[in-house]
Amino acid sequence: MKKLPPIMGWNTWNQFHQHITEEIVIEVANAMKENGLLAAGYRYLNLDDCWQASDRDENGRITFDVGTFPSKESIIGKLNALGFKAGVYSSAGVMTCEDLPGSYGNEDIDAQTFVDWGVEYLKYDYCHVVDIPTDPHYDKANFAEKTPPILYIGVTPIDASAPEIRLMAQQAQLVAPAVLEENAIVGLDCPRGVAKFAVTVPKGGEYQIAVGYKKRYAPHRKFVLIATGDSTAQLYFPTTSGWHSPSRATTKITLTAGENTILLTNPIREQKDDSILRYTRMGEALKKAAPADKPIYFSICEHGRTEPWTWAGDFAGSWRISSDISANWSSVLRCYEKAADLWSYQQPGAYNDPDMLEVGIGSLTDTENLTHFALWCMMSSPLILGLDVRKIEPKVLEIITNRELIALNQDDLMLQASRTKLEEGVDLLVKPLSDEGYAICIFNKTDEPLSTVELPLGQDMSEYDPRVTSALPCAVAVSGLAGRSVAVWVVRGEAVKRVV
Repeated sequence: MKKLPPIMGWNTWNQFHQHITEEIVIEVANAMKENGLLAAGYRYLNLDDCWQASDRDENGRITFDVGTFPSKESIIGKLNALGFKAGVYSSAGVMTCEDLPGSYGNEDIDAQTFVDWGVEYLKYDYCHVVDIPTDPHYDKANFAEKTPPILYIGVTPIDASAPEIRLMAQQAQLVAPAVLEENAIVGLDCPRGVAKFAVTVPKGGEYQIAVGYKKRYAPHRKFVLIATGDSTAQLYFPTTSGWHSPSRATTKITLTAGENTILLTNPIREQKDDSILRYTRMGEALKKAAPADKPIYFSICEHGRTEPWTWAGDFAGSWRISSDISANWSSVLRCYEKAADLWSYQQPGAYNDPDMLEVGIGSLTDTENLTHFALWCMMSSPLILGLDVRKIEPKVLEIITNRELIALNQDDLMLQASRTKLEEGVDLLVKPLSDEGYAICIFNKTDEPLSTVELPLGQDMSEYDPRVTSALPCAVAVSGLAGRSVAVWVVRGEAVKRVV
């Protein structure tokens, strides 16, 4: 799949929250065309929470709220006609943050629905799944843990062309600590516990896998991962009072003609494992549903709870690294500090996301707006606007359409700047660029003007960033740099240009 530079666009949430309508979105799109934002590269127009109705249709498909979006999914075609790519929002939980239908358990049908509509961006939140008491929606029952005692598995062609093949627990090959106890497999919820079943089927294709289990009182959902060949299925058992044991739960998996080995195990040990499975499941569904020439950009909004920078790079376009940003300097600085520390986890096509731009919103000054934007560009962060672009101030428009800063963000090398702390309150960012160039940013985080800082002639830049070995062709110095501001240079060959 082609690697994309950081996404540029606009999102409904920061300005309109849950009060979004089709009329507002179309007005915003027209304004972005008229004021040059589309031409500057802001192509993704993303509908955050509250675009959807609270019920699914008769086929289980998620739907638009026709009261606020009367054109329903046709709004995506309208945005495409105006030159935009359309994005939508969902959650890895059963509901979104605003208590509307999430995609948990409906990943395949939702991914296919989004593809059918022409969606090209998905922001995927983490509401109604969180298992930590500090979350206002805390509910331990939303976090899967352990596996019930397994009695058997049943294998049936999905078209019911042959009877179920039932393999009892005693027929499984067990890998410790999984053991047989009272004719049931236990211990799959311990590290490395595995049950292996061998089954021969006459033809390849999709099969129902039924898992028979002892049903006991379970206030928390239980889980087992089923794998064979290149196919996997995640089976969540329901919470239960434990009445009328045993029971069975079903899922689907692909088998090949002839002998197959079916593995049962449980990789969930903690919240991180649960997050990885939830986001991987949607990532795989999007990849399967979307054509190669029109992929859906997958934006993980897990808020950094389980360090997604350590596991999301192979299937996501970006991942949130912290809680939501706010329209004030302390929040912008907090998000910057976290993202700057994670530069080594970023890779081309997959980016740390310190959240949407607050430029032009709230109490930020002109200097703080420019610094905020420049830092996000240096860090290869997604550039997602949140202000009301229908009534944008000229100075703000000048900042967010700065071609030289946007060029740094969109550079073909697609690498985040490294961060070095030059002195107390002063950071140096070094961003490798294509054509053997690089950008330098000196950031004065303090509230006072900066005393002179100089990077002398011939300085070996590998001291600051091992990815850059070029020596500076001339001295770069700055003095009197105002508090909360930046100075940015681009170095290419013998040329040094200050862009901010």
